[in-house]
Amino acid sequence: MKCVICKRNAEIKVLASFCPDCFITHYERRVERLIKRWRLVNKGDRILICVSGGKDSLSCAEVLYRLKNRFQYEIGVLNLDVNIPQCSNERTKKVVEEFCKERGIPFYFTSFAEYLKISEIDKIFKVSRRPICGTCGMIKRYIFNRFARENNFNKVATGHCADDIIKFFFKNFESGYFSWIDKLKPFTPSFHPKVLPRIRPLYNCLEIENYAYVKFKRIEIATCVMCSYFTRKDEWDEIFRFIDEKKPQFKLNFVRNLAEVKIIGPDKEKEYYECEICGEITDKKICTVCNLKSKI
Repeated sequence: MKCVICKRNAEIKVLASFCPDCFITHYERRVERLIKRWRLVNKGDRILICVSGGKDSLSCAEVLYRLKNRFQYEIGVLNLDVNIPQCSNERTKKVVEEFCKERGIPFYFTSFAEYLKISEIDKIFKVSRRPICGTCGMIKRYIFNRFARENNFNKVATGHCADDIIKFFFKNFESGYFSWIDKLKPFTPSFHPKVLPRIRPLYNCLEIENYAYVKFKRIEIATCVMCSYFTRKDEWDEIFRFIDEKKPQFKLNFVRNLAEVKIIGPDKEKEYYECEICGEITDKKICTVCNLKSKI
């Protein structure tokens, strides 16, 4: 198997065969094209990259670090300990902090318990009606946005890739949450001064490509046991692995087309308020995070 570009021995084949050096160049150029196409960044932006320590978020951090001089923006990295035993890896903080130290990237760290000022954080998952991953994701979004704003960042970047986008789409479509579907774009604009824009630089990248990128770049990762690419048992992952075997180009074609269309559903336009307790933006008088905190 030969690299399609340099004709040396290839070490990866997803949609085409590449040697490590050509794959890294190909990967970074695709992200650069996405940034230009969707104007994800502007000169002078301060972007907070949310890094869990896994392959996707560290790929996002690495590629944004590589491109920051070209686009003239600043970056910082936030590592957030979710305080869930199955998800918290004692190596994670060290791995992410070392990654930032080697590149001179400002590193920030906090945890659910510390940031929300809850000593017994496990109770918040017990009182929530959502599944543990849903509650975790909701709290992450709350902290990412608020922490970024408090530390003078003007955009939030996450490592969501094509696999995540397509799974979110079908889960929400099946449940009738059409307003969520239309947010699954490379760029989610702000709808309130307290809500920062979000960018997804890996929107057109596959999970397996992110894994290859960190492998070829020799970047150490520390994965969550529940979210690991190799151990997940989610039925949607099984469905898309089956599709991959039959239609390898399906995911990338799907997200590229999804980015170009607007999904309009029967959802009524929501009114937004500042939470009466914390001041963050919510469609209720009291936001979900403060509501959960009040129950424990």
